[in-house]
This record gives sequence, structure tokens and C-alpha cells, in this order.
Amino acid sequence: MPTAEWPARLRPNRWWVAGYLAAAGALTVVLLVVGARSSGRTGLNRGVFPNVGFAGAPILADVSTEVTLDFLDDDPALPRRFFSTRWQGYWHVAEPGPITLHGAGDDRLDVWLDGELVLRRTPPADMHTATRDVTLAAGVHEILVEYQQHGGGSALRLEWQPRGGGPRVLAAHQLFPYRPRPEDILLARQVAWLEWVVTAVWAAPLLLVVPLAARVWPAVRARIEVIASHGTRWRTGLRAALALAVVAVAGRAAVARVPGWNPGSLWYDDLVYAANIRSGEVWDMIAVPLHVGPGLLLIWRGLYALFPDPEWSLQLLPFASAIAAVPVMAIAVRRLTGDEALAVLAAAVAALNPLLVRYSVFVHQFPVEFLITALFLLAAVGLRRGGKGIDPARFRRVALLASAAPFFSIPSVFVTFPIVNLGLASAVRDWSRNGRRPDPAICLGAAVYNGTVLCAYLLLRQRSNAYLRDYWSDGFMPLESTAAMLSFLANNGLLLLDASLPAWGSGPGTVSWAIPFVGLGLGWLLARRETRFFGLVAVAFFTARLVASALSLYPLGGSRVDIFAFPVTICLFAAGIQAATAAFPRPAAIRLATAAVVVAFTLIRPVGAAYLDTDDDPLVTHVASEARPDDGLILSQAGIYLTAFYGKWPVETRATDDASHGTAVTLVRDRTLHLPMSSAQERLVTRFLNGSSPDRAWYVAFRTRGWEDDVIAVMTNLGYVVSKVRETGTGRLYLGLRAPQQDGSLAAPTDDSTLRLPESRD
Repeated sequence: MPTAEWPARLRPNRWWVAGYLAAAGALTVVLLVVGARSSGRTGLNRGVFPNVGFAGAPILADVSTEVTLDFLDDDPALPRRFFSTRWQGYWHVAEPGPITLHGAGDDRLDVWLDGELVLRRTPPADMHTATRDVTLAAGVHEILVEYQQHGGGSALRLEWQPRGGGPRVLAAHQLFPYRPRPEDILLARQVAWLEWVVTAVWAAPLLLVVPLAARVWPAVRARIEVIASHGTRWRTGLRAALALAVVAVAGRAAVARVPGWNPGSLWYDDLVYAANIRSGEVWDMIAVPLHVGPGLLLIWRGLYALFPDPEWSLQLLPFASAIAAVPVMAIAVRRLTGDEALAVLAAAVAALNPLLVRYSVFVHQFPVEFLITALFLLAAVGLRRGGKGIDPARFRRVALLASAAPFFSIPSVFVTFPIVNLGLASAVRDWSRNGRRPDPAICLGAAVYNGTVLCAYLLLRQRSNAYLRDYWSDGFMPLESTAAMLSFLANNGLLLLDASLPAWGSGPGTVSWAIPFVGLGLGWLLARRETRFFGLVAVAFFTARLVASALSLYPLGGSRVDIFAFPVTICLFAAGIQAATAAFPRPAAIRLATAAVVVAFTLIRPVGAAYLDTDDDPLVTHVASEARPDDGLILSQAGIYLTAFYGKWPVETRATDDASHGTAVTLVRDRTLHLPMSSAQERLVTRFLNGSSPDRAWYVAFRTRGWEDDVIAVMTNLGYVVSKVRETGTGRLYLGLRAPQQDGSLAAPTDDSTLRLPESRD
């Protein structure tokens, strides 16, 4: 068989190539020269302080071109909690007019313009994004951004939105550490323009890759004589290669997340789950209104009892679920589209999703919910037999599994309810058209499912409280006006879609380039008879999400709580790629090239997961080994969960409305005080020490948020000599010994009426 020649018209002209490289190189040199002149002239003065309140000298002082917390990932020595950061300088506004500032931070964010406080975001009043409309004149404005982290997660986002435009970050070429001169502003603009041109010039050849690959594909394929003469072997080899690609993506994702495996100790939110798992009574553990399916708590309890390591035994379930979700998404998209390349693309997109990656190493339910949604989408694809309607046996199995799913994943109802009831409606339509009797398996399966879901709702509706609903209030659709509803959809709805894909968007209210493929994919699925059922399931899924948001049942656009919905968007995105390439001469080659690019990016630059730098269990290990039965034990609110998980004492759980997780944990131990996070701590400590009169009193001060000194002052005033025994990054362990009197006896605690307490702090 003659070998194919490379088409002459496609051979690159060396003079054109040389000219292109010379022009691109010259522009790059110009950028380096001009950029060197601009170095240090743009950005804001940044200072990082190792405490809340900007006290003392900063541990990092430099010039930053962006107002984000990304710099924390570059230096593990920087604090992750209980710190403050300040950006200060000048912002050049090119055009006058009204703008809207968008600020979100966990925990506190203040923005000052020209000495005036224009935006403040503080919990719990503004739990998510705060906005402020201001009118700015063209020119230079002094800007000050202050961020304070009070514990827990850290997050910061600051954007501005011109009238008629979308939110955008503060551009580096508009920020200056000192009041800029006109030539400084001009130079910054030139550098920004050159950066864009150089990037476009070097990226231009990439635009030729897909059409060039489509044109040379027959020649390349013809060169491989053996494979070209055996089409079956070609397809088999290609499928095997794509299957290996999925395995490689999943394996690379697992390796990238290993650094977040088995931390020194669990952090606060994870400790809430962990402490509940140690509850003495199984029923108390699953009955408390913790906002997670009770079935997951049972699984975690079993893993905790099965494996000796206390951290990774609880990390195992979310980690394994997040990795398993990669091949499951590939199989679901393969069955939906019939295209192996799109299946690999879906696997890579799932592996690159930053939110799924983050929570794969934390003790949270979100990766499990992602996997359960993906599995039911896989089941939905094959629910209708080609031209024969609903498969009764498959429908019965899906309905029974869907009936049990809410006890493991509460949001699974959003996907199972459309699947089961649309499946029933489709079967009823087929029966009426064909004049056949209803199939009892389908009717019984649907009845069992709906009855079970109703019971699950009645049992699980209390796994929430007013505190939690207020926390996620920004995720509930306002119903007071049509304008408010449309604004909500434009922000939260797009945020849901944007967060589903690998960080291709720039924030709420901004449509990234990938989102149009989601809408195209939905239209593609609805237009084709063989995929219409899946398209209707997707429509019903998002409709149910909107209804739940409007009824304040489940928030929408809240990032982590939307993770379970990401598989639906990924399926629609893959279908959109299929629809967009269907009109090209070589659609399979284009999809294969697209998948290859994304897979290469996944393998070369995978998204890794790092756990918070925590090592607080020595506090509990020490007190558990040294405390005597008659010693007093005082626990801060967060210290209760830390001690409950790492301590040796039995644990009891009960419901409470004073925390977003709705759960209160107590140690079954005499002479133990569980402190609330309120100004009543001094009074409670006084009564406790006066009532029990221990000779020794231990105080676990873990994440005290400023109450620590007050408790120490009370112990000292009651006659205890308090010393620090152990210290970690976020906690300290104190031991108080009753001071002896001159006659050798121990000092007795003073009475409540004579004790002078330190001034209470609201």
C-alpha cells in the first residue's frame, strides 16, 4: 500500500515561520524592556500582620499587583488564621461615572476610597457579598483595603462594576503604590497593552491547531498502514488509549491531593463532624440536626472504628468519592454522547474542579454528594431503552436506590425526583399511546420512592436552623420583585454554572467562555429524541433548585453547597462540545484534540489539595494524660469539639440553635465546664470554680476569639496561679493551681458577691 505524502499546501513556509518568530521575539524583548521600567511602579503596598487588628510590625511588607489571598499559597510560613492584611495605594479611574463595588471576605473586609469608608463586610450581617454604589471622578483616588481573618476559612474577593458592564477585578495597571505622575499612568497602560499583544501573538498558532489537525488527519492516518487497514483495531486501540487517559487523570488527581492527606489534626468544621461520630449513642449521633445525611455519619463512625488513624479514617470517604467521581463522569458522558473523547474531557473537567478538589481532603459531605449525583445521571442515561420506552427492571432498581439516597445525600432529591417522576410520566405516555396496561414494577417503584422521600423530608427537615438559614441568606431567591429575581439569577445562577467548571470564570455575574456550551448542550439534548429524557431531567433539576431557593429550603450559588450539582453542568458542557463540533467535517478529530489539550493540562498542572496547617491535638493529649479525676476542666466552645474527638472521655450530643451546625457536644466527665461563645464566660467560670473548688483547673483555650484573657483573669482573681503548659498555632493549654496561704493551706475561691470581675466584652 502506498504511503501518504504530507500535503504540499500544508507544509510550513520557512520564511513565514522565521518572520513570525522574529516579530514575536521582538515584541517580547520590547515588553521586557518596558516592563522593567514599570517594575515597582504599579500595585499596592501590602502588609501582612500576624494578628487581628493590624497591631505590631508586619511580617510581610511588599508591593502586590492584586488584592487577593493567593500569596498565602506561596509561603507556608505565613499564617492562615487570625491575621490581618492591608493594601494601600492609589487607584486610577479612566472614566468618570457611577460604579458598584462588590466585596466578599471571610471574615472582615473594609474598603476606603479617598479617606471615606465605602464598603464594609462583617459577619454575621453581611455573610457573603456586600455591595455599594459610588460615583467616582476620573483620575487618581486613594484606596485602602483592610482584611481581617478571625478563624475558620479564609476568603477574599474585591471587584468593581461599571454601569452596563460586569464585575471585574482591580487591574494591576490601574494600581500604584505611590501617587502616580502622568508618565507613570501612561507607562502602565503601555505595559498592559504590550502584554495583551505579546500573549495574542504567541497564542495565535494555537488557533490553527484544530483546523490543521482536521486537514492532515487523513494523511497521518494513511501513513499508519497497518492500523488504517484494520479499522476495528484502530477503534479498539483508540478506546484503550482513552480509557488509559481516564485512569491517568484519576491517578494524577489522587497524587496531587495526597499532600492534604492525614494532617496533624482536624480543623474546627471537621471537628464538629468528628466529635459527633464519637457520640456514645448511635441514635443521638444521627438524630441531631447536623446538616449532613445520617447515613454518612454511620459510615464515618464505622471507618473511625475500623482504622486506627483518627484523621485519615474520616478523610477516606470524601477522598475516595472525589477520585471515583472522575471515571464515573467519564462513563456517564460516554453513554450520553457516545463519544469516547468527550468522556475523557468530562473526566478531566471533574478532576480540575477546584471546589471538588478542596473538599476531597476535608471531612465534609460534598464529594460524596457529587458522586451520588453522577451515579444517578449515569442511571438516567440508560433508563429509556432505544425506541422501547422505560425499562421496568432498571426503573425499579433506580427508584429503590433513589429512595435510600436522601439518608446519605440530602440534595440527591434534586436529581432523583426528576428521574423517577419523569420516568413515570414517560411510561404513562407510552402506555396511553400503545393501549397497554400499566407496568406494576414502574408504578410500584415510583410509589415507593415518593413515599420514602416524603418520609425522609419529614425526618430531615429539622437538619437546619435559623442560624444556618441566615448564614446562607444570600442563596435564597428574593420574591419581592421581578427585578430582584432577575438580578439574583444573573449572579447566583451564573455562579453555580461558573463554579462547576475548572475556574474558567472570573466571578459572579460574569459569563465565562465555557458557559455558553452548557446552554448549547441543553438545547442539543432536548432536540434529539434519544437524549430528550436526559435533557428534561436537567431542566427539572435546575427548576427544582430554583424552587428550593425561592422557598428558602436550599441555597443556590453558594459555591460549596452547589458541588452536588456540578455533574449536571459537566454533562451539559460535554453535550455542548458535541453540538458545536457536529457541523465540522471531522468532528471526532476536533473532540479528540480538545480532550487531549485538557488532559495534558490535567496531567501537567493538576489541581492539588492542601489541608490547613493544624496541629492542635497535643493540647488534648497532654490534658488527657495528666488530668486527675478531681481536676477541673474548662473548655472553650471550639475546644469542646477538639477535646471530644481527641480526648479519652465519652461524648454526648444534643441539638442546639446557637450554632450553624445545630449540634452541641459535651464530655461525660465530672468537674467539666463547657463554655459558650458569649460574655457570660466570666460568670460561668466563677460559679464552676466556686462550686467544685478543684485544687487544679485545666483550661483548653482553643480558638477563643478574644475571651481567653478574661477567663485567665477570673482564675487568677479566684486564687489560682495560672501557667501556660502547651501552645499550638490556634490554641493554648493552661493549668491553674490554687495558691497556698501563709499557713500552708490552699486559698479558697472567693464568693461571687465579693469577686471583682474584669469588664465584660460584648
